[in-house]
Amino acid sequence: MLLFDDVVLFYDQESIHKSKQRDISSLKRLKPFFQNTDILELSRSDIRAYMKLRLSQGVCNSTINRELRYMRAAINFYKLEFKLDFINPASSLSLEEPDSRVRFITPIEAQDLIRSASKYAKRPHLPCFISLALNTGCRKNELFKLEWSRVDFHHNIITLGSQHTKTAKRRYVPINENTRLVLENLQYWNKVNAPHSRYVLTGLDGESHIKCMKNSFRRACDRADIFDFRIHDLRHTFASWLVQSGVSLYVVKDLLGHSSITQTEKYAHLANPQLHDAVKKLPNL
Repeated sequence: MLLFDDVVLFYDQESIHKSKQRDISSLKRLKPFFQNTDILELSRSDIRAYMKLRLSQGVCNSTINRELRYMRAAINFYKLEFKLDFINPASSLSLEEPDSRVRFITPIEAQDLIRSASKYAKRPHLPCFISLALNTGCRKNELFKLEWSRVDFHHNIITLGSQHTKTAKRRYVPINENTRLVLENLQYWNKVNAPHSRYVLTGLDGESHIKCMKNSFRRACDRADIFDFRIHDLRHTFASWLVQSGVSLYVVKDLLGHSSITQTEKYAHLANPQLHDAVKKLPNL
């Protein structure tokens, strides 16, 4: 017998994976359905029953797929570690997902959002985070966990090591003038209020890094009359502004740290003016 509970516990304790917070959320949904279930007796129809249940609860396809990916990864990891030979019941099961969401705001809306975030803030971290995300394209956790030791003001570069990125690949993020000003402001704030912190975005305890801004970010959006806008959409905004300015998708890919140009191509439609200009150059027939 190979219990689901033992498999996921071993995976969580022994594996090194980036999306720990998402995995906790996925396990929370999977556990009531598969708890005390023997993986060796689990069939694909059992997995489909779980998918059907989640759909009936109004959960979107991408969320269900993420939960199944976690389950699949946990079973595969356990199989590999103990050299077990059985078919992963969650293998190749997924729901079709719609095209990736690309929600972005205008520069004027961005200014309103930063002002809104600053209005009632006792600390500068939320408006500074928003500005950093819009100017670097970094993921939320890449900024939350950013340490001063990886900020190079002399060469205007932020270093993200393989352990800091979702793709597990080193990335260098250029520092523009806006980013530099924000970092200098945070550096001064830290010097006065959290001198022992090694993090750019210091938590309330003065030493660890910030872990969540979801609620305060949503309130700032509401005050700025910006709706259906999430923290990750700051990254979409960064990419969209660049593409609309004529920056190559390949350059945007490198700045975002995408592993494939396919991921970046969701912004291709924003380059429409360049595409129209291009076909105008064809000969008159």
